[in-house]
Amino acid sequence: MYYSKEIVHACLICFILNIKFSYGLRIVGLFPVNVKSHFVMCEELMRALANKGHHVDVYSHFPLKSPIKNYYDYSLEGSIPSLLNNISFASITKMHDHEVSMKYWFKRDQERLCDLIGSPLFQKLLRSPPLDPAYDLLITELSIVHCYIPFGPHLDIPVIGIVTTPLCDYQYDGFGATKNLAVQRSMFSAYSESMLFFERVENYLNYHRAIRNYNDYTRPQEKYIRKYFGEGYPGIINLPRHVSLVLINHDISIDGIESFAPKVIPVGGLHIVDHNESLPKAVQSWLDESTDGCIYFSFGSMIRIETFPRHILNAFYKSFENVKPVRVLLKITKPEELPPGLPSNVLTRPWFQQIAVLKHRNVKAFVTHGGLMGTQEAIYYGIPMVGVPMLGDQSLNIKKYVAKGVATTVGFQDITEQTFTCAIKQVLKNPLYRQSLQRLSKQFRDRPMPPLETAIYWIEYIHRHGKNALKSSIEDMPWWQASLLDVYAFIAGSFLIALYIFIKLFQMLRNLCSKKLDIKSSTNKKDN
Repeated sequence: MYYSKEIVHACLICFILNIKFSYGLRIVGLFPVNVKSHFVMCEELMRALANKGHHVDVYSHFPLKSPIKNYYDYSLEGSIPSLLNNISFASITKMHDHEVSMKYWFKRDQERLCDLIGSPLFQKLLRSPPLDPAYDLLITELSIVHCYIPFGPHLDIPVIGIVTTPLCDYQYDGFGATKNLAVQRSMFSAYSESMLFFERVENYLNYHRAIRNYNDYTRPQEKYIRKYFGEGYPGIINLPRHVSLVLINHDISIDGIESFAPKVIPVGGLHIVDHNESLPKAVQSWLDESTDGCIYFSFGSMIRIETFPRHILNAFYKSFENVKPVRVLLKITKPEELPPGLPSNVLTRPWFQQIAVLKHRNVKAFVTHGGLMGTQEAIYYGIPMVGVPMLGDQSLNIKKYVAKGVATTVGFQDITEQTFTCAIKQVLKNPLYRQSLQRLSKQFRDRPMPPLETAIYWIEYIHRHGKNALKSSIEDMPWWQASLLDVYAFIAGSFLIALYIFIKLFQMLRNLCSKKLDIKSSTNKKDN
């Protein structure tokens, strides 16, 4: 049977296109941390991979409400106590210090998160992983626990980590990154980049104290690795060296310029994806009718504002009255627990579609606890902020924004009608905040390619070129070699030896000259 060249060429093109569009990796995502604000970034990445044609199996506490093609949920919901809308003011006062907060989260959460490996879902993955086809890559969050990294070598696939914050002090060494403590702040330092001598000394001590504490806090994870994976795995401190790629929520416009190892890829703002969600009719009408402006007020997915002391809630109420006719959208988990007297210019809801709210033309300010995800969204959409930091990295985030002129701040223990009203009016009425925000937003959006596309490119790169494609040799060096301490010691030792030899030669020469002078002097005496 004869086929024309045109038919053959058409069939060949269709065959090639079919190969291209049917190409897809099988990826398993392990996200045991039950913090919604952390999972937002992980979810958007997995959704994007699914939309690209990859098959993704996602183990998390937050299954999709509306399933999408190629995205398969393995729900951990209810396996451990939920943190969603579950932090009271009393809890905040106990752990508002960053170092105390770090100890609290690791001590409280790491063991129950690692012990989840014993649940039926993870045991099935451990003992009977799919083989037709087998997994190509593992993606897991590395913010709190590292005990899921061994799933990678167990399944014989590369491990890709997501850090939903900028790198913490204790993560640099494990990922082969370096931190220049002369200009880069420790997570426990409040200084600017231009530090004085003793500030640099304190910055150095804070950095190494954070690493020491982290090493102490995380050692309990090792018993779960031995329990579920057996012997032969590195200690918890060295496990991150076996991660092939790390995607971090860092952007130079907000977090400053840093030098990272090749496998550490900044993708700050990856989670900011506009799904064109429709707001509820009442909320949409409220915003549309807010012709004098609207303030969006949210303390995130965990903090319950209704548990705050009455004097703070009263300060909020009076401040809302003081900014009329500006309206307020207030996220409250249980509005019925608020004291009476809520002003008429306030609309409460247990939850808002945050991006849909922030991009509305009438939103003029964002009152926030300073969580990284929400503040990045505000910067992206150009909304000035009033920061009320309470936990974790929130204080550091707000300090950066205040320094950039895009936010004011009030300590949560310093809230009064006067301080809170002043902070709100400052960002509403001073045009410099919005002007600074517009510049920062423009810089934040200016990328070679969107952060989601960047993340997907490097994930596929690891699959194409192998788990060690981005590995730096510095990761296999002991710390004293990576820090060049042996080189400095050699140079210092060589200098001291040379100095010693010089001093000895000088002494010998001096003694020789002295002897010659003595001989000459005694000869002159005899002649006389």
